Amino acid sequence: MTLGRKLAAIVFLMGSLIAVHAQTSNTVEQSVAGAPLAETNLLAWEQDKATTTKQIDPNDVYVFPSASKRFHRYVKSTVGPLSLLKTAASAGLSQWDNDPLEWGQGAKGYGKRFASNIGGNAIRQTVTYGMSEALHLDTGFEKSKRKGFWPRMSDALVQNVTSRTRSGKRVISAPILVGAYAGSIIPAETWYPYRYSYKDGLRSGTFSLGAGFAMNLVREFLFNW
Repeated sequence: MTLGRKLAAIVFLMGSLIAVHAQTSNTVEQSVAGAPLAETNLLAWEQDKATTTKQIDPNDVYVFPSASKRFHRYVKSTVGPLSLLKTAASAGLSQWDNDPLEWGQGAKGYGKRFASNIGGNAIRQTVTYGMSEALHLDTGFEKSKRKGFWPRMSDALVQNVTSRTRSGKRVISAPILVGAYAGSIIPAETWYPYRYSYKDGLRSGTFSLGAGFAMNLVREFLFNW
């Protein structure tokens, strides 16, 4: 499977999920808009009452992670067991796809692909960690505290391109975006075969970001590492 097909599959999946979500939201909005005025006012009053009487859960309060926790997360994302497992699996897919062709097959070819993936991931994680420390941002993933499939899915997806400030506010994450592309462009411009360039790195970085959405859904609903 080529890089373009992989990216197209991810884009199609994300587009389908967004379309279903939009259709569901429109149905709810139409139902509310068509309700009698008295019922609408009663619903609003009940929502306001629920909001004012809701007790604040101490576990819902955001706490910016400590420096040691952020560094441990960086090390685990770079050379942790699950990180190495993902790197090995990715190298296996590249081996099966014979990409790059110049690296050949067999143990030697797989070794080159595995080492390349380790190097690319190390660049990505180091850039992400370094920028997040400089900008005082939390780039870590955390499971949603909300209930329901759509709210949880929304929280998981948004974390792939956003980070938290020290106050807990979510902002577009320069560390995540720059790290994803640096981890793909630098290898393409250095140790990859000569026919590769930054354009290949841009495509690979975009695919990597797209795969991150899927990985966040796995972490939210199946297994969080």
